[in-house]
Amino acid sequence: MRRFPLGLRRTLVPLVLALAATLTGAQVASAAEPVDYVALGDSYAAGVGATPDGTSGACARSTASYPARYAAETGPASFTTVACSGATTAGVLRDQVSAVTKDTDLVTITVGGNDTGFAPVLARCTTAPDDAGCDQAVRAGERVARYVLPSALAVVLGTVHVRAPSARVVVLGYPRLFGDGPGCPLNPVRSARIDAGADVLNDRIAETAQRFGATFVDVRPAFAGHGLCSATPWIVAPGGPGAYHPTAAGYARGYLPVLTAAVGRT
Repeated sequence: MRRFPLGLRRTLVPLVLALAATLTGAQVASAAEPVDYVALGDSYAAGVGATPDGTSGACARSTASYPARYAAETGPASFTTVACSGATTAGVLRDQVSAVTKDTDLVTITVGGNDTGFAPVLARCTTAPDDAGCDQAVRAGERVARYVLPSALAVVLGTVHVRAPSARVVVLGYPRLFGDGPGCPLNPVRSARIDAGADVLNDRIAETAQRFGATFVDVRPAFAGHGLCSATPWIVAPGGPGAYHPTAAGYARGYLPVLTAAVGRT
């Protein structure tokens, strides 16, 4: 092996170390470069439950939503949210995915609840004369979650990938609405049945996201102890605007931290 003279080695070593430091710094800077971020999804992505921005009409987007909060915290190169209250997977395909382009680096999405009848199920469970009526409505939603939603969500994720092959895609789920505690607005049987339906929905979304290379973020642990039955709910109570959606605190302290952690891992 060739050995350099001592004097030359004394000159080369500092240069090599300096070059390594420069490359490392460049890599860190590259990893920290702002991203082009697009948010898709339904009312949970729009921020319903927090104060609406007043400019998005029926979509009811809010600057307190988890996408807006994430953008404010991280300072992306660009931020576009087209999330809209009431959106289904079909609505995301029709009205939202066009916002994703080849330059998009990060896509977040929450969708699927409306496909399974989020609003009608809650209405039925609130008004049904017996618990069996609520159970029937939840079961119908679970069948959609198991047998229809996975293929519909797969089309959404596949379309996003085609439009932005290099983008990181993060799919965020839904919290359990009720949880445990003495303050439930529905009786314990119905509350527990709706929460069980949310588990089925989240599990199917997670399986589909992972199958298609997206990162699934489970928000249920973050909301534990903050359901409608708790003393400190992060869900808007029934009867008012944004009922059964996260409050501003739910988006800030439930969704945002787990999204931030997930993007940091991808």
